Amino acid sequence: MSEDLKQPITLSRDELYRQIWSMPMRKLAAQYGITGTGLTKICARLKVPCPPRGYWAKKAVGKKVVQYRLTEPAAETPRQVTITPAPPPPKPTPAQTELEQQIDGARANNAGIIVPAQLSRPHRVIAGWLAEHKRKMQEARREPDPWRRQYLKPDAFTETDHRRHRILDTLFKALEQQGFAIKAEEYQLVYLEVQNERIDFQLREKQKQVRRPLTQSEKEVSYLRDRGWTQELQPTGTLILSIKTWLAARMRREWKDESEKPLENQLPDIVAALSLAGPFLVKQRQERAEEEKRRWEEENRRYREQQLREDDERRCRKHYAQCSG
Repeated sequence: MSEDLKQPITLSRDELYRQIWSMPMRKLAAQYGITGTGLTKICARLKVPCPPRGYWAKKAVGKKVVQYRLTEPAAETPRQVTITPAPPPPKPTPAQTELEQQIDGARANNAGIIVPAQLSRPHRVIAGWLAEHKRKMQEARREPDPWRRQYLKPDAFTETDHRRHRILDTLFKALEQQGFAIKAEEYQLVYLEVQNERIDFQLREKQKQVRRPLTQSEKEVSYLRDRGWTQELQPTGTLILSIKTWLAARMRREWKDESEKPLENQLPDIVAALSLAGPFLVKQRQERAEEEKRRWEEENRRYREQQLREDDERRCRKHYAQCSG
């Protein structure tokens, strides 16, 4: 951010509108020291229209684009806004700097991880999933009852399912080379184990809620018929990998498909983080054990002191009784 923009700045609706349509949101937001999301919220508050997704890409290649008009504001709409830059991030602590160096080193060691375009010689866990799916398909085909056959028949694998298999296949093989064990509890429920520590994770497809017209059978349901539509979750094709086991707050635990960096290209980062998770969990377990030991010793010390006090009180009462008699 340039020096003259480090202080809060006040803009009118008209000036904000002109700037919003003069350069991409993210670039303009960076000049003011805020995020693109923050600038979008400011525009919404002032009822300033923003360029739609893909506007600048289309304009860059000479395609026809439409600039939305700035309408007259309502009575309650603010006429100006003061943009205050976000404070600079705190300086990293020595521990954070060391962790970043460890992650950079682990990432460099795993830079050669590549997800193949086709699944070949799948990992035993993936092969087990494929075999189970094939078995269910064959079982459904042998079922003479059409209704039961439809019930038994598993859904066909989607392109996203195939992506998921290839990503996990590559991930499992890379982790096993680093001493991880891949453990499967039941169908498609897998966890990692390293240095006797369990790491739970999940690779899922992001869902979105959409509104759709009613089917003929749904129209027979009164509360749906009155409304005329229903909502359902639909897959988006976006994959998200999350580490469910708690790690240090400064360690990244989630990765997802990005427009310029799909999850396949982020596997070196994922393996790097997981390779450090094992030693961290061991250290965390040792610290918990030491803390538990200290707590037990403290409780034991207090118990002994209490016993000594009670013994002293008994001796005093006995002595007092003898003297009184």
